[in-house]
Amino acid sequence: MKKLPLLIGVTFIAACASPDVSSTSSSPLSPTDPTLDRGVIVGEIGGAAPQHVFAAKDQLNALARPSRVLMTSHGGTILVANKTKAIFWGSQWNTASFAGDKITGLDSFFGGFGGSGYAGTNTEYTGTNGKVTTSSTYLGHVIDAAAAPSGAPSVSAAVAEACKMTSNAPDPNALYLLYTATGAGNVGYCAWHSYGNCSNGAAVQVAYMPNIDGIAGCDPVDTYGTGHSQGLAAVANVTAHELSETITDPRNGGWYDSGGNENGDKCAWSFTHVVTLSNNSKWKLQQEWSNAAYNAGTGNPNRSGQKGCLQG
Repeated sequence: MKKLPLLIGVTFIAACASPDVSSTSSSPLSPTDPTLDRGVIVGEIGGAAPQHVFAAKDQLNALARPSRVLMTSHGGTILVANKTKAIFWGSQWNTASFAGDKITGLDSFFGGFGGSGYAGTNTEYTGTNGKVTTSSTYLGHVIDAAAAPSGAPSVSAAVAEACKMTSNAPDPNALYLLYTATGAGNVGYCAWHSYGNCSNGAAVQVAYMPNIDGIAGCDPVDTYGTGHSQGLAAVANVTAHELSETITDPRNGGWYDSGGNENGDKCAWSFTHVVTLSNNSKWKLQQEWSNAAYNAGTGNPNRSGQKGCLQG
């Protein structure tokens, strides 16, 4: 499992045209490949560097193989006090009938993440630069009306988009989440996160968040009475997954287990109750892995029965 840094320009590369996130990739990695584990696929996407991806629900069993229970630090940094910025990519986001409640809903999600019990599930983890806190600052959202890729972008294209939208001056403590109006294509994941560098060397963390409206493999089936649309409930859940993983493993030197599973992967698609954030907004969000809860026997089980999951 290795995510490689990128030094890129602003060339956009797209791959995979058919928006069927819940199906298997047209050239899937073998389930016996040592870079695969439950909940995470590490491989070449769009011809660029490998990165962690959030496997769709119907991909977990096919990819499962044993791994150590506890995550370990890999000698790098974490995000002590993170920042987030949402980039809505595609002209469709300017149309109210397309955007629905997703832009306003995600604004609410990010606005309430900081200081929440859910953010607190990450605070046991440390890096060379300190310890994770619940501090999270939302830098707001922006719409890029340029055409989004017709399928999953390469990591270099995702990094290039974040660099473009920040004028090559991204905040090194931020995660830039790219919500595309288009789907990922014929793949077996719901989202992914990675990192790279702008053409001037500035470090940037990115997450690719494709349009997963109506994709069964990426739907948390929100029956908690939150009032969110299916599309918002789905994208908020994968957002929580990618954000928590980036906080604890922003540039591949953070926390993951021997199979490459990060804290989101280890509790993917495991829920216990409605999550209330610090602004009192309510969500159906997956749990996140806690070494401490597992060791103390106080955590909730993940889909493999390992009792180390917390929901805040």
